[in-house]
Amino acid sequence: MKSDIQIRNSADVCYIDIEGTIGVPEQWQFASPDDRVATYEKFRDAVARIAALDAPQVVVNIRSTGGDVNDALLIYDALAALDAEVTTRCYGYVASAATLIAQAASEGRREISAGALYLVHAAACAAEGNAAELEARAELLRKTDERLAALYARRSGRPQEEFAKRMAENNGNGRWLSPEETVAAGLADRIVEGGETAEGERSAVRNLASGWNRLLAALGLHGAAAPAGAARE
Repeated sequence: MKSDIQIRNSADVCYIDIEGTIGVPEQWQFASPDDRVATYEKFRDAVARIAALDAPQVVVNIRSTGGDVNDALLIYDALAALDAEVTTRCYGYVASAATLIAQAASEGRREISAGALYLVHAAACAAEGNAAELEARAELLRKTDERLAALYARRSGRPQEEFAKRMAENNGNGRWLSPEETVAAGLADRIVEGGETAEGERSAVRNLASGWNRLLAALGLHGAAAPAGAARE
């Protein structure tokens, strides 16, 4: 499922819809150079537009099974630096790098739909090379896991070790959490029932739901691919 970041302004509230792959998926690097540049330029433009927002309220609707950690952190930093009240709302299957973006909300504003599922797991990458190169890549993955666990811990107020263990479950593949489990784990602040979604946001929810079949088709990938050698969740 390709990356799609839409930014919509409505009165004093800016809505950002993030769905599909976060960043540039691994397979796209083998496309023509023009396609690669266009893809990355589109992503970079979206991040720049987020960083330039001046709305007092920003609502980020997230429906994504993950992607490139570096690209997700670019979005996280752009959102966290805004002088606005930022709300992140997770719908459907939200996993991996997408959960990093969900942590960029203002205090108490990390929300998850009552029908969603949430997954954090250890970082992974595609790599090839000699023993020294692979050892260096493994060290990068370990450091990435440390930084991600630290980010989750900082937002939740929980010990970093708690998230390191959660990410390492199931041989590093993690475990899908219900909305209640997500809140209990400190990864979200509250559950949003369908009736609590404001009328102005329902169109966004419908748009997210329209891609459900495409999402199911992509689940066999277990998250999203990353550029070769780049860490992904």
